Amino acid sequence: MKGKTVDFKSYSSAHERFTAGYGYGLNGLASHAVNLPVPVYVFQEKNGKNELLFVVTEKDNGKTFNVNEDYEISREQYLEAARAEMNQRSFDKAKDDNSVESIAKKKGIKLVNINIKGSSWLPSMAHVRYELPWGNDNQLGFSCSLSKFNGRDLTLPIGTKIYLCSDKYWSKSVKFTEKLILTVDDTKDDLTVVLN
Repeated sequence: MKGKTVDFKSYSSAHERFTAGYGYGLNGLASHAVNLPVPVYVFQEKNGKNELLFVVTEKDNGKTFNVNEDYEISREQYLEAARAEMNQRSFDKAKDDNSVESIAKKKGIKLVNINIKGSSWLPSMAHVRYELPWGNDNQLGFSCSLSKFNGRDLTLPIGTKIYLCSDKYWSKSVKFTEKLILTVDDTKDDLTVVLN
């Protein structure tokens, strides 16, 4: 009955770069449908590390997997997952100079820590978007399961606007509404925001 955190990851086969994925908390009776480009690598967090549970391929379309069961993973699939993770880390390292922290430091804008939590006892999906003070990139944010016990920590520059969205804000085909829940200022450091 213990809750588990499961990560779903999909990589571009051309560049072996992360293209889609997210983490999701599952309690003992929960199930969750996933719709991502195959192959999907499914990891479980154990002792602070991600352990590969199984790989979903095209032939598994519609199949139900159980995180408490063992599935056969080929040596090739292990190597592909490890190579994709390593390539992604290299790609992420190259992007560090364009990270929020690096740009904020260059611009002399202070960063503050914000914790965002859900308002219910049980986890539910939340879509949170934020606008940085120096740009209007509407793709920044996260979608994940939040509860009173499970929050998301963010380090954001002063002037960032944080919005709660009704649906997938990154999808051009999805219509959504949003409401401003916080404008970050220097009095908000280590603030916990509870989503309603």
